[in-house]
Amino acid sequence: MGPSSVPVQNTTTSTTSSGSGNWTFAVFGDSPDPAANTTTGVSPNLSPIARAVAAEKPDLVMYNGDLINGWELTNVSPMMGNYSGQFENWMEAVSPIYNYTTGTGIPLYVLRGNHEDGPNQTVTPLLDTYLSTVASDMPTNGPPGEEKLTYSFTHKGAKFIVTDDYYAHDGIKETVNQTWVDGQLTQDTRPFMFVFGHSPAYLLDNESDVKSDENPFSLSVHPAQRDALWKSLVNNNSSAYFCGHIHTYARGVSQGVQQIVCGNGGAHMVNFDPALVESGLTIEYPLNAVAINDQKIGYLLVTVHEDSGTFDGVQKVFNPLTHSWDIGDTFTLHAR
Repeated sequence: MGPSSVPVQNTTTSTTSSGSGNWTFAVFGDSPDPAANTTTGVSPNLSPIARAVAAEKPDLVMYNGDLINGWELTNVSPMMGNYSGQFENWMEAVSPIYNYTTGTGIPLYVLRGNHEDGPNQTVTPLLDTYLSTVASDMPTNGPPGEEKLTYSFTHKGAKFIVTDDYYAHDGIKETVNQTWVDGQLTQDTRPFMFVFGHSPAYLLDNESDVKSDENPFSLSVHPAQRDALWKSLVNNNSSAYFCGHIHTYARGVSQGVQQIVCGNGGAHMVNFDPALVESGLTIEYPLNAVAINDQKIGYLLVTVHEDSGTFDGVQKVFNPLTHSWDIGDTFTLHAR
């Protein structure tokens, strides 16, 4: 069961020509069900987030990976190994944004997380199901073997570059296709250059036990390759690097390029302490520690101002006491 073709979503070059004025896009991700005995493989918080994102009426939506529990389930859950069922539940939950059955709604671009890959080696049935369902209409202009996984597209004055972190490059996962990324960054003169990956380049918790958390699936486990990616972003004046993987929201800067982690899409939350962030990244939000019980689900809305060459970010978080969406982080950044 794949989504119907959507001309805007299936483009490999441009959705619209460069122009003036303001427009918006939303970013969120990481929605596996925190419950080990999940009957869906998808967080119950995904649906309300999708409804809130749809109500913003953005031009497009970016989802930065870990859609489902995927391979990381045991037989405690009836969804263990039922990848088609998990993806079907995810598609139903995000239908306020994009309806995969009718092929209508807001263009929704997805990238793969480690939950759509495997514990060590890629789980082939999982990848095949991902490609034939939620990713079936993704652009195919990526490098050979990475079609629909790694890709780019343009919208007005912005270019969006999406990288897959779990396709092995030179035999190593947790890397990007650096040659391809370099080419994408240099061949387009659009002022806004947004890069997306699942994993942060810089760890948010550099003292965690790597045997028991998400650190082994992060770009930072291969610092030379990570540094090459970041150097390319810096040298080409990339506007920002968006990611998820860590189940929180945090924004920091390294060498003038923002790393914006939007991983609070409904998966189990984590503690965050800015004092534990990997060296090389300066945290700008939040500046104080946030305990698990104080974490909130949410998404990021970005408004691009073509005329002024700036873009604003407004983080929306759900307040469980008032049942309303509050504003968290806000920022303004300049195009390259």
